[in-house]
Amino acid sequence: MDDLYIVARILRPHGRRGEVVVRPMTDHLPTLTEARRVFLGQENGTPVEVSGVRMHKGLPLFSLRGIDTMEKAQSLRGTAICLPGEELQPLEEGEFFLHDLEGLTILGHRGKTIGKVEHIVETGGPPLLCGKDQQGKDFLIPFASGTVSEVDLREGVIRLHPLPGLVDEDTE
Repeated sequence: MDDLYIVARILRPHGRRGEVVVRPMTDHLPTLTEARRVFLGQENGTPVEVSGVRMHKGLPLFSLRGIDTMEKAQSLRGTAICLPGEELQPLEEGEFFLHDLEGLTILGHRGKTIGKVEHIVETGGPPLLCGKDQQGKDFLIPFASGTVSEVDLREGVIRLHPLPGLVDEDTE
């Protein structure tokens, strides 16, 4: 089987019968909502049959086989919902998975190397690009349109907009 890719995260229980509210992390919602089996957790994900999906206030509610109480659903809060790569919608030109950003070099708006992306942290808001700068200091940069001007997977770089106070290329 292909590697597993995060397509959603369980936010919280909904009701007393074990349904869970899910935050999609894919632009192609049917990939998530039409899945009949998902994997809970990215590392050695546990396969679970999807017994039902419905929309509520703009978010999917999942019923998962074996999760039939609020307590069981509560224990899944924050858990990644993953699918194998072969079940994902093919990417269009210029699209990428968040994990594709790991290892890329971050460049400031003037081309100065900030550092490399070591991992991505999902916060509920924009994902954070985490790594170490040229001096070995940790950095967290929001992966958002106001921060990132370009992602070039072929060159292996992420270019930033000018970010005074967050990334200051004028000081060395």
